[in-house]
Amino acid sequence: MRKQSYGRIIMTSSGAGIYGNFGQANYSSAKLGLIGLSNTLAIEGVKAGIQCNVIVPVAASRLTEDILPPDIMSILKPESISPVVAWLCHEDCKETGSVIESAGGWAGKYRWQRSPGYIFQAQSASMIPTLEEIQNGWENATSMDSPVCLEGKKR
Repeated sequence: MRKQSYGRIIMTSSGAGIYGNFGQANYSSAKLGLIGLSNTLAIEGVKAGIQCNVIVPVAASRLTEDILPPDIMSILKPESISPVVAWLCHEDCKETGSVIESAGGWAGKYRWQRSPGYIFQAQSASMIPTLEEIQNGWENATSMDSPVCLEGKKR
């Protein structure tokens, strides 16, 4: 890919990696790890013309047949994911470093956000906030009233 200054990498993750799922700690952590790897490859690939994205498919399979009702299963055809993956591989697609969820002909971009945070004003000479100062400012530190996207823009 580096020699030809072009490439597309698509990794497959899972909702369990993004949102977690009971009883799937090992699977969830592996799938989230792919997102971290993809983020790094997307950053490193920019100068070489290589794009890397993650697809998070939801489709009817042996794993979902006991979870979802038959009418939903009929909508979630695995082949509905393929055009989304094909687009991510297309030379005109500029998407890189993204996590794309897809199901039944729908696709959406997932992104992490964080709160703006809070600067704890330590009153002690050591300038290290006390447990009580953390407790008193915690709501400000974790408020998502004005979240910040990974790109650093307020939403």
